[in-house]
Amino acid sequence: MYKSHRVSAIITCAGRGVRFGSNKLLVRINGVTVLEKTVREFIHPAVDEVVVTIAPENREEYEHILIKKAGLPVALVDGGEERFISAMLGLEATTGSMIMVHDGVRPFVNGELITRALEAGVEYGAAMLGTPTVVQLKLVDDAEFITGSLDRSHSWLGQTPQVFLRELLQKAYAGAIADRYARISDDADLVAEYTGHKVKIVRGEDYNIKITTRTDLLIADQIMAQADLV
Repeated sequence: MYKSHRVSAIITCAGRGVRFGSNKLLVRINGVTVLEKTVREFIHPAVDEVVVTIAPENREEYEHILIKKAGLPVALVDGGEERFISAMLGLEATTGSMIMVHDGVRPFVNGELITRALEAGVEYGAAMLGTPTVVQLKLVDDAEFITGSLDRSHSWLGQTPQVFLRELLQKAYAGAIADRYARISDDADLVAEYTGHKVKIVRGEDYNIKITTRTDLLIADQIMAQADLV
């Protein structure tokens, strides 16, 4: 419980690692799989239940890693082809009034970041972590010609966890399903678009990276070398 809210965490692990070339959730960092390291962080005093969305073909292996071997009190739920479909299926398996959604391939989340996101979520109803961008982001058309730039002073790089009141996520997912939503986005975009509720962004940390490419593993090694961060 957190400030009278029952808190549920959904860890999205149903991806198939197409860009990475293999299942990045099974890559080991300091002897522990990315999958276990990420999920273990949500065994947190403020989190009442943890649901992990998975690709059905990975159920046996993930169950062995998380439940049989690590003994983590989590439930595994089959996900869908789209990330938001997986999160929606995870939501259906939860009971909390406050829902956290986190990328399974962000293994450097920690208790401090979870609490930071959760506090903002409770206060504003919808919140996410992020960091101000230090690079120039270009807008391009379908032919990959530049059409403009984002104002760096108002551009942030999104992170997870993202935290929402249950009813906001339910409404957002229902709207996305009805629209056959197919754009690449996150739950914060869906909530803003389909509910009109403003999403508060709060400062995350640079080390809370998402492992997407093999280059990210080199960065992960450097983060692990900084023991005070993780």
